[in-house]
Amino acid sequence: MTTGTPQGGEHTASPEETSPDDLPRRPLTHHLALTVYWLSNTLLWGALLHVGLQVRLQDWFGEARIGYFLGILGFVGGIVATVTQIVAGTLSDRSLHRWGRRRPFIVAGTMLAVGMLLLLGATKSFWPFAGALVLVQLFTNTALGPFTALLPDTVHPREHGKASGFMGVARLMGDTGGLVLAGILLSTRAMPEASAATTTAFHDRRMLLMCGGMAAFMLVTMAYTCIAIRERPLKRRPEASAWEIAVGSFAVEVKGNESFFWLSLSRAVTNLGFYMFLEILPMYVRYTQGNADPGGTTMRIMLPAIAAAVLSSIPSGMISDRVGRRPLIFAAQFLMAAGAGAFLLAPNLTVALIGGIPAGLAYGVFTAVEWALACNLLPAGESARYLGVWNASAVVPQILAFPIAGAVGSGLAKVSRFGPGLGWRIDFGIALVCCLAGAYYLRFVREAPRRPQGIETG
Repeated sequence: MTTGTPQGGEHTASPEETSPDDLPRRPLTHHLALTVYWLSNTLLWGALLHVGLQVRLQDWFGEARIGYFLGILGFVGGIVATVTQIVAGTLSDRSLHRWGRRRPFIVAGTMLAVGMLLLLGATKSFWPFAGALVLVQLFTNTALGPFTALLPDTVHPREHGKASGFMGVARLMGDTGGLVLAGILLSTRAMPEASAATTTAFHDRRMLLMCGGMAAFMLVTMAYTCIAIRERPLKRRPEASAWEIAVGSFAVEVKGNESFFWLSLSRAVTNLGFYMFLEILPMYVRYTQGNADPGGTTMRIMLPAIAAAVLSSIPSGMISDRVGRRPLIFAAQFLMAAGAGAFLLAPNLTVALIGGIPAGLAYGVFTAVEWALACNLLPAGESARYLGVWNASAVVPQILAFPIAGAVGSGLAKVSRFGPGLGWRIDFGIALVCCLAGAYYLRFVREAPRRPQGIETG
């Protein structure tokens, strides 16, 4: 059965009545409707993970301790995010709610996350900040796990590259917006002589303003997503109870899905390198390159890289629909490794900025094409569960990257005979190795044959 677009512009998915191969070609409005909630989530984590978290920890701790507390937050938050996405995704695969499978989770998770965001912005010491951050992870991932399944639910597999390209751009725009927002609001460039107490008080006020703005944007994008993309509810009640479904969330089948899991491993290792690269950049700027404004300078380094990524994302996704996914992912992984090498050896920030541009270009290709390939390899009827596993291949690397990067960076803080901030420089060498290892594991992925060009327009 082929479904078209109902009157009023609502895009309807029927998981029981419509095979993915029977879905029509989607208009641009549908692809845009899939991106807005993703945009608000990447804005949130772009601001918090790339700048906000590091700046706040610098308010409370020095170089010798900041890495360890960064590791604590990354480890706990990553575990919470991973478990939540898989469980929420599995429950949504079997939800009988009259709104459909995904939207109830998106609404509930977002509403709870908004309250925790406001609490996060209002905290003025580490442990309340850490508790609020973990709860933001919990509730945003309750929504995000089911949300990601809307792409395979509503888009023909032959257009997964195009759809992933648009979502890749949304992610990169969110990263850019988050960097700009946090860089502007939390930068103390205009007050270089301020005392530590004055700087902390400044960040106290600005953090609440930033979190409040992001909470409002998440509410708007949640409402638009739930209105623009409609679902038909499941009609058959699952045999298992909600508790049995939740407990069985991790009972995934590896046999028969080997390529999906090899791809997830390749992504996880590559993302470990990416997060080593990304999350320690403010410390690299501050302690290795000796810059007194890590928030603002990190923003200026990242913006050209993200601009390059935005330019490459949609074209690479559409090209992969025609020529295949694996060759483009391979090229991106090697180029990201080269970018990490530039930071490893950079004698100054100018060289680092130049090295960030090819790395950003590669990341735009990587995010668009890997997601499309994963959607092509998903088992039928289990999209949200396995996308929870897929999302874990981005979250688990955060669990590892924070403590590894923090321990290396802070652990070598007193080794000065090879130059200042040696540990943060070595972190980029680890990132280089991870990107190359990801390319090695990609060798074992068997890409499904490309589908015919013709897609029903229904």
